[in-house]
Amino acid sequence: MIIITATFVLANPESRPEAVAKAIPLQQATRDGEPGCEAYVFSPDPAEENKVAVYELWEDRDSLHAHFDHENYFNMGSMFGEIGLAGAESKKWRVTACEPVYDETPRARADFFSEDEQAPEDPIIVAGYIDLHDPSERDDLLAESSSLQLATRNEEPGCQMYVFSADPCRDERIAVVEIWDNYDSLHQHFDHENYFNMGNLIRSTSGRDSNHRKFRCDLSEPVYDENRRARADFFTLEQ
Repeated sequence: MIIITATFVLANPESRPEAVAKAIPLQQATRDGEPGCEAYVFSPDPAEENKVAVYELWEDRDSLHAHFDHENYFNMGSMFGEIGLAGAESKKWRVTACEPVYDETPRARADFFSEDEQAPEDPIIVAGYIDLHDPSERDDLLAESSSLQLATRNEEPGCQMYVFSADPCRDERIAVVEIWDNYDSLHQHFDHENYFNMGNLIRSTSGRDSNHRKFRCDLSEPVYDENRRARADFFTLEQ
């Protein structure tokens, strides 16, 4: 498995609704039509109005390589180029282990309890979704969550990314992506008031279904090499 995470900073925050709307058919086409695509979300960051959060999950190197040669990839890039970016940061992550966030109790676990070996210093990505039974609750929930999202990003050591956002392709879905430096930082988050307050906010809805997984990653590097070419291989290993 390979994960791509990114943050796009728009040159004009007022252009974000247009960008998100134009991205919807491209996202859906990638999800539905490209083999090996398990997740592909470009969504508006509720806490920062000029940002778009990106999360992709690919089955393997071959599927990601095929995506980088697909019209959906080129069309998405052209669209954001036309909208205008002030900056972008993207990474790809090599996944070595994947399991649910919650054990059978259910309790949120930072350790990889289904694995024989632990790698406590490796980064951990938490990702998945929350499907609200009443989609009309989504906008208010995300607006109310923005202060908690910022607090987690700004106050909790080891938090590289923490975004709960509206999936543009599904009215009921909240997309979740978090990046933590290591086991300790995620473990501390699961005992932090921000985590409990976010959970209470989500539970205040009339009903929901969810699916969250955590991914242990042993390597991350830029998506683009020095020639600005998107690479599915981990090219820094050759250096």
